[in-house]
Amino acid sequence: MSQLYDFTVDAMIDPIERLFEREFPTDYGIFVPHAKLTKDSGKATDIDLLYVAGSSKMLHAIKILSTYDKCLFDVQEGIHSMSRARGNYLWIGLPLDEFREGEAQYNDILAETCDKRGVGILTVQPRGRGLSAKIISRPVKEEGDFLDEYQDLREEWRQVKDRNMAMDGYEIVDYYSQ
Repeated sequence: MSQLYDFTVDAMIDPIERLFEREFPTDYGIFVPHAKLTKDSGKATDIDLLYVAGSSKMLHAIKILSTYDKCLFDVQEGIHSMSRARGNYLWIGLPLDEFREGEAQYNDILAETCDKRGVGILTVQPRGRGLSAKIISRPVKEEGDFLDEYQDLREEWRQVKDRNMAMDGYEIVDYYSQ
């Protein structure tokens, strides 16, 4: 059944965005696919999807992979690379069938490793004529402000926040540029 569906990173972004809009609703949220790291981020790992959930201290960083083996064994891209990811909430996303088959074959090692490292797990599965995402386990929050780890993320988030606040009738005062 999985062969009928496209489980590339780009195809899995849309159902994950819909999931986050339902689970973490906010007026000041933004999604950034394939976010670029700043030069100051050093050896941080690339992230496939960022979601700022209304606050600079609510950054969800999602690494999307198409196979269980890549999640578990690829040191540069999988769960091991998440120790170099920057965000308040770190997630691994993969197709549901891959997750189930891998957990059965490897005795739940990915779920246990993610749990120990505080990384959440998302899965994407066929639903109707498209794809849907669900949360398998939630991450542990790391305190801090990570917006400056990604190119132009703070400015993009501030523009969305300011635009939405202005539409609500609030006056925007930029204390940071003074």
